[in-house]
Amino acid sequence: MVLRNEANINLMLRQKQILINWKIFSLTGTGYHGTGDAARQSLNQRRGLVQENQMRRLTFLVGLLAALYSGYWVLGAFAVKQGAATQISAAQRDGWGVAYRDLQLRGFPSRFDTTASDLVLTSPDGLWSWAAPFVQVFALSYRPNRVIVAFPNDQTLRFGDQNMRITGDRLRASAGVAANTDLSFDAVTLDAAATTVVSDFGWTAGLDRAIAAMRAKPGAGNSYDIYVDADQLTLPATALHRIDPQARLPQTITRIALDSTVTLDRALDRHAFDGQNSLPVAQRVVLNSFVLDWGDLGVRADGAVDIDALGVLNGRVTVRTAQWREIIALLVSAGAIDPGVAPTVVNVVATMAPDGQMLELPIMFRDGFVWVGPLPVGPAPRLR
Repeated sequence: MVLRNEANINLMLRQKQILINWKIFSLTGTGYHGTGDAARQSLNQRRGLVQENQMRRLTFLVGLLAALYSGYWVLGAFAVKQGAATQISAAQRDGWGVAYRDLQLRGFPSRFDTTASDLVLTSPDGLWSWAAPFVQVFALSYRPNRVIVAFPNDQTLRFGDQNMRITGDRLRASAGVAANTDLSFDAVTLDAAATTVVSDFGWTAGLDRAIAAMRAKPGAGNSYDIYVDADQLTLPATALHRIDPQARLPQTITRIALDSTVTLDRALDRHAFDGQNSLPVAQRVVLNSFVLDWGDLGVRADGAVDIDALGVLNGRVTVRTAQWREIIALLVSAGAIDPGVAPTVVNVVATMAPDGQMLELPIMFRDGFVWVGPLPVGPAPRLR
């Protein structure tokens, strides 16, 4: 009886030891090899090896991507520089004079920055030339079809025997083409601020701010929006005297602005300027708005004109102004209207200003002539 009880006790102790070992195995996941600390140390070592391998793979991947991008930039920079050299050579073959001291390309890793130093551009007939100490062209390396052009604050322009110095605080441009094989025109913008032109013939002109922009009209085929806006435009004294011999107007135009849409016979793209085809020509011009504020004179206009294959204009433009008497006096002073018929012109125009103030003057292009109201005033200009 005593031996049987002792055997039962030994069996219970062995079962309890097995249960303890199983719990330790479940907690450590490594089995029981003596103590829990040793098991945890082994697990941490395995985790460390896994993390180290992951870091090695990540470092290799980053290095591979950096090498591939660096190769892309080098190839892109080479293509940009070769493209610039090719375009310059093509212009020289066409008779243009293009000279520069140095052509550099920088901007790694995110840009292609091209700088031409001591640049001189001369027209094929030698009539005019333009020179600048540098011109910079910036493009993002991942978007090379969009560029920004920065001009220096001091440039020179020669026209015939006349030399002009151009200075400005901000002279820049931006341009873009579509990302297709035709390099279809997308947009161009010119921006200037506090710009002055001084001629060695003795005249000076300038402006406070100006912007000129052209963009492809979305979904309108070969149509392009054109916008021009200039503030505080100072005219040369000689030009002002020809326009206004009696000095009725100030030398500075407060504002002049133009918003229009031009439709061409074909698209503007690289094929339009390859020299193998004639340049695109306008088929229709829509004048959305024209604004002229000059002293006390204010003029507004809008309309549309079609241009046929022979360059003949057909359409209508409506001019609105409350200062029509002053405009007639200016035209008389400039010699555009004979003083003897000026009173008749005033009487005719007065019939088109019902309240005697605001004039809406229709200018029509029809049958090859220009009509001002009911009066034909001369042949219409041909644009071909």
